Amino acid sequence: MPAIDELITHFIQSPHDPVLQETIAVLVAESPEKARYVEEKLEAWLTVAQLPVTPATTVKTSSTPSLLQSAKIWIAAAVLVVLVAGWFYFHQSSSRSLHTIVNNTGRIDSLRLPDGSCVILNKNAAISFDSSRRQSFYAEVSKGEVFFDMGRNTVCTILVPGGFQLKTKAAAFHVHASANGSKVFVTRGKLGIAGKERDTMMLSAYMQGTLEHRKTPARKKLVSQSPLAWRTGERVFRNVPAAEILDAVCSIYGIQITVPPSAESRCEKKLTINLHKKTEKETISLLQQSLSAHLVKDSTDVYYLTVK
Repeated sequence: MPAIDELITHFIQSPHDPVLQETIAVLVAESPEKARYVEEKLEAWLTVAQLPVTPATTVKTSSTPSLLQSAKIWIAAAVLVVLVAGWFYFHQSSSRSLHTIVNNTGRIDSLRLPDGSCVILNKNAAISFDSSRRQSFYAEVSKGEVFFDMGRNTVCTILVPGGFQLKTKAAAFHVHASANGSKVFVTRGKLGIAGKERDTMMLSAYMQGTLEHRKTPARKKLVSQSPLAWRTGERVFRNVPAAEILDAVCSIYGIQITVPPSAESRCEKKLTINLHKKTEKETISLLQQSLSAHLVKDSTDVYYLTVK
């Protein structure tokens, strides 16, 4: 389980990190098999980390524990924290009282939490959330574009389409949810992602994770903050991969652009393009010229990129 191993490695390096603790806890709570796997990995590290004993050498003892011994104490304590947190997570999830918001205002709307954290919803976005617990925020994003800017003392759990859970603290990130799955883009801090199978991973600033149904999650580092174009109003792109610009255009105009395998190479091309004050029709025309391809409108708000 390479992805889970990577998460455990991060956890071993920073066992006191509450975000990593909760991400591991979610993983442990998913199934007895994963709980056993995590426990075995942590126990194996503790065993391997035993200091070698050399009887022939006399050393002066100190009341201050070594760095390795301190780390072992942290790990041992963290194992217990994780197992307890796994039980506590399911106990809490069964008693949540969710409040649902669908942004039908025709404009960008926002929600301010008691701790100062902020949730910003694009037009037609929908979420259900529970902010009743102190220093804890839980939400389910069902559709649309939502930006989360969480305070440093708030642990955040977000459920997105595809059965994936996002866990973070003091991070800022964007979620795009659709029937096909989700895309997650981090602008500040770190974010853990836990799925149903072997698809656990971490995202840091400027990294985007693609979470689709029945597909292995993928991640990449973006050149721009194109996923936030709907919120920032950014319309000028310089030497930015076409794939990022297409994502920005989709979020700005509320459309979908489908890219078949035969046209994926065009999306790797880096473009410099100014879409400031351009209508949807003008934007599509400029993209066709820049990509030397066609954007055919299959149905309402759905375009198909073709090189024919």
